[in-house]
Amino acid sequence: MSKRYSDKVITAHLKKESIGILGTWDKNNDSIRQRVMYYGFDQKLSFYLMSTKGSPKIEQILADSHFSFIVFGIEDPFDESWEVEINGQARLLATNKEIDSALDRLKDGNPFAEVAFESGITSHFDFIQLTPKVIRFRIYGEALKGTPPTVLEM
Repeated sequence: MSKRYSDKVITAHLKKESIGILGTWDKNNDSIRQRVMYYGFDQKLSFYLMSTKGSPKIEQILADSHFSFIVFGIEDPFDESWEVEINGQARLLATNKEIDSALDRLKDGNPFAEVAFESGITSHFDFIQLTPKVIRFRIYGEALKGTPPTVLEM
């Protein structure tokens, strides 16, 4: 039987890291694109990202809002390493209130957010909210023994 981890345990792991890998669908090239992104998140496990205006990922999100996002942590011993896989819908934030809230979540872990905020150039960036539909959490040592991940359906 698989061990079920609580939202609190998953959140504690996510707080250890600040970088994940975002996957979006690129319709122009009929391919999935991945890139490393700094993130922040809230109590509902919605994630927040920022990107320069006009970047390909923004066009891809506007064309197809489905995404995949993975955060992983390497631990010692290695079998305690873990990953959180998130699938859901992405959207661009539009209001100043939403953007300010995203910046608050990003400032501590994203050096670009801190510089953009301190320099007053946040208008050069788009802010993205990732709303999860499914979250999968696994500890590598357990996965190697065949234990399925904890699955949270939002």
